[in-house]
Amino acid sequence: MPAESGYVRLLKDAGFEAFLWTQFLGAIVLVRVAGSVVAGPVIAIPFLLFAGYSGYLADRFSKTRVMQVTIILIGTAALSSGRIELVLVAVLASLFSPAIYGILPEMLTEAQIARANGLLQLTMAAAILIGNSLHRRIGLMLPGIAFAGALISAGIRKVPPARPTETFHWNPLHEIIEGARELRTRKSLALSVCGISWFWFVATLFLLTQPLTGAYLAALAGGFGLGSVAAGALSGDYIELALVPAGWAMMGFFSIIPHAIPSLVAIGCGAGLFTVPLNAYLQREAPATGKGRFPATNNVAAMLAVGLIWILHRNLPVNAGVVIPVLGVTMLAASVVLTIQIPETVVRFILWCVIMTLFRIRLEGRENIPRTGGALLVSNHISYADAVLVGFTTRLRTVHFLMWQPIFDVPVANYFFRVLQAIPIDAASPRSTIRALRAAREQLQRGELVGIFPEGSISRTGEIERFERGFEKILQGTGAPVIPIHIDGLYGHPFSCKGGSPFRSWEKLWRPVVTVRIGAPIHDSLTATELRRSVVNSGAQPTPRDVFG
Repeated sequence: MPAESGYVRLLKDAGFEAFLWTQFLGAIVLVRVAGSVVAGPVIAIPFLLFAGYSGYLADRFSKTRVMQVTIILIGTAALSSGRIELVLVAVLASLFSPAIYGILPEMLTEAQIARANGLLQLTMAAAILIGNSLHRRIGLMLPGIAFAGALISAGIRKVPPARPTETFHWNPLHEIIEGARELRTRKSLALSVCGISWFWFVATLFLLTQPLTGAYLAALAGGFGLGSVAAGALSGDYIELALVPAGWAMMGFFSIIPHAIPSLVAIGCGAGLFTVPLNAYLQREAPATGKGRFPATNNVAAMLAVGLIWILHRNLPVNAGVVIPVLGVTMLAASVVLTIQIPETVVRFILWCVIMTLFRIRLEGRENIPRTGGALLVSNHISYADAVLVGFTTRLRTVHFLMWQPIFDVPVANYFFRVLQAIPIDAASPRSTIRALRAAREQLQRGELVGIFPEGSISRTGEIERFERGFEKILQGTGAPVIPIHIDGLYGHPFSCKGGSPFRSWEKLWRPVVTVRIGAPIHDSLTATELRRSVVNSGAQPTPRDVFG
């Protein structure tokens, strides 16, 4: 993973480290005082009433200041009464949450959001364990913890207010109503909120039907922290939504089997995989002026789900031995449905995992891949893995490849090619070739990325062969740039045409270093010879490097 945005680099960020410690210490106090109460009305009602005000404050003022003031209030309340009454717990938690989740996309780059959420949920899991383990008679320890957080909060990086001129509305539901209206027009955000609410519904049902203490609670919370960190690591510089159905399936499968400590760890791990991408996606996609409003709206939706299950549990007989397995089957089925809904995302993630397992990749010039708009990616052809390697140059977008028809028709693999909208081309049929080139041009005109290998076949010598001219037909009238790409390090691998025995060239088979160099976009017209020269030159001009694996 890129060194400049990995976990180590993130933890060296003094502003983020102060943020992490502040919310961790504040969460310990809130968890300890709330005790074992799980979403009773005494907490739910004030939390709901103050959620809108909390969203307003998080956007009207700097979220840094809101966090600092809230942690001071937590310490003051703990000091004045010896313990914070449950109503006040709900109010302070309501104030704390939108600022905590809303500040991440304002304080960090997009490449750090997933990992930051992984660490945030890890520390929250630790706060739950520590808060529940503290004895109730701990004197000044709670306010001391809170005031330590207040001192540390001075180091949180200051972010500007998102809506500094926003008028205060006395209606406690104003912000929530506005957030709900925006969700109606943004389906992806609404689905994220529904997913997070579902998680809290399931978690509350799980804890109400079979309360966990001691080693069992530690196993569940530890698994949650582990899964959260793993989700951040697997997402890397992106937000990997394919982890959502994977986490759902993991929770579902291990809910069906007896709940020994290993299965509880696995359930918690699945929960971390499930929630980190959803929270990170909500933070990234929320409007710049609503980074506080949307977490507040999400909190209300989650609290309503928690309140619903609490009411049902109090008024209906619930047999944990029946409910939890049924819930597990439901989650397994839901993970399948979700996978069917986002097959491209899931397939691309699977291929990314495979490529990371097989190779150590040095990616140079990744910034040359445009984030929006059409572009033609042109690469040399050295092995059967080239299409996956070129597709790996961007995890934000899908590259639509022109593909030889017999390869496209390979059983099983054909499913993946169709999901990724590859374009089959039959070189033996001029009419099929024209259709394929026209389809590729239409993809460019729609603003998509198209990938081709102008050599027409895999190199037998390791050298770049003569380029064919079909690329000119694809570019005609599109105005799209050409991105030259050079792949090096695979000649002699069993995937190449040189091949060789895997047992005689084990270092070539198991995670060889593969260099993928991406040249600067070319907007000028090119001949086939000039394009070949551009690809060759891309391989000879090293640029800033990201090393994966």
